[in-house]
Parts: sequence; structure tokens; C-alpha cells
Amino acid sequence: MNETIVPTFQLSDVPGNFALCLNADCPLAGRCLHHIVRTMVPADELVLHVYNPEAVRGGEDCEFFREQKFDRYAVGFTNMQEEMKPRQYAAFSFYLQACWGRNPYYERRSGKRSLPPVEQEKVRTALRHAGVPDNLDFDRYEFRINWTE
Repeated sequence: MNETIVPTFQLSDVPGNFALCLNADCPLAGRCLHHIVRTMVPADELVLHVYNPEAVRGGEDCEFFREQKFDRYAVGFTNMQEEMKPRQYAAFSFYLQACWGRNPYYERRSGKRSLPPVEQEKVRTALRHAGVPDNLDFDRYEFRINWTE
């Protein structure tokens, strides 16, 4: 049986500098992360990081609107090495270490640091650069909100 897993997030997942929106009358409030997170903040929280209510237009043309959307993050790519010849793996890892640095490369490879879609594309580019088909799978995937884009 195939179950559909609906991703969720908790207040602890929200970055500390994420601005909140107080405009509950906005027609997009129920879909906007800035307002959804605001509704999750406990009433005893004294200090909030909020957008100036005078500057927020709200509605379809609100420049601060951010859809509550979950991206598919990749976690680890250790299995890819098994599909490569030693020279291919050397070119692949050298390419990515040049992009991210040595330690961040190994953090991503092992799954300690997950890869948003833009970084998954870098891995695919590195595969092509090394002469390997770019359709290899990452070790696993998870759905998360990309708070920075």
C-alpha cells in the first residue's frame, strides 16, 4: 500500500531571523509562511521579528509572500561511488570539493548536511563532468521547507 506522507514543520525548524507577518486579514495569510509561523508563536513570547505592518500590502502582489511549499532535499550520496570507476569518482569528488570545500563535501556525502534542489543539481553536474550518467539516486530524500529562497 502506498501512503502519501504530508510533510509538516515545527516552530523549532524556523530560522531565528525569519520575519513574521501580523496581517491576519490578508487573503493569502493561510498560505503564507510569514503568517503561518506567526500563528505558531506562543502567546508568552515577548519579542518578535516582524514586518512593519505599514509596509506590508498583502494580497496577490505582496512582495513578502512566501508560499508554504516543501522541497525534496537529498540526504547523502555515498551509494553513487559504487557506480563509478576510481578515476570517475576522483573527478566527481574533486569537482564538488572545489565548489563546497573538503569538509562540507563530506558532510553532504554522508548525509550530515542535506542538499536542497540547487545543490542536487551541482551533484548532477559533477556526475556529467566525471562522465557518469546523471540519473543515479541519492541515498534518501526528505521534504523540507527552504527558508532562504
